[in-house]
Amino acid sequence: MDDGQKRALEAYSRGEMAALELRRRLGGATYSEVLHFLGEAGLPLPRAPVDGREEQIGRAREWMFPKHAA
Repeated sequence: MDDGQKRALEAYSRGEMAALELRRRLGGATYSEVLHFLGEAGLPLPRAPVDGREEQIGRAREWMFPKHAA
């Protein structure tokens, strides 16, 4: 993964980039691959951009990143 891709992954994790744009910048990565890259980098899933999804995203974070759950 090059520096531009790492920056894109970090921007996605902060909620500053849409998933489709990230996947394009990662060479057409699947969502599964994005999750793998996030885990390798120790980055959390982005916060839910739509009200009402916070609980769903929180459960996913806890399941995927148990050490970082808050």
